[in-house]
Amino acid sequence: MSVDFGVNYVAVVVAAIVAIVIGFVWFSPQALGGRWTAYGVPAAPARPGGSAVAVGVISALLNSWVIALLSLNLGGATIGDGVVLGILVWVGFIATVTAAEFAFLRRPWGAWVVNNVHHLIVQVVLGAIVTVWR
Repeated sequence: MSVDFGVNYVAVVVAAIVAIVIGFVWFSPQALGGRWTAYGVPAAPARPGGSAVAVGVISALLNSWVIALLSLNLGGATIGDGVVLGILVWVGFIATVTAAEFAFLRRPWGAWVVNNVHHLIVQVVLGAIVTVWR
């Protein structure tokens, strides 16, 4: 198996920034952050520490890069291809893993829904950006 690593790294960075913005908006107290805490999940601090920001940025960059690699190597070319790829990544790698995690931790399924709708949106947007912008 050979992997083509020739992705558009500007698109990867832009997609990662968009993912971070979506997260800030989604989990803000004005949006769904209050719903998150209603399920008993502690609220994120108003000002996250440096290590939390670093992990978030690195995670978004790696997520964008891997989706870009998958799109390139699977032959994705259209926005529809990117959306389907984002959905498949979410179903196969995020929804399943977080469902098992929430079940074992006995967290409320409502919190899983809030968290995973965010993840689904992010994966679809990342897939669309890195697939169309090559």
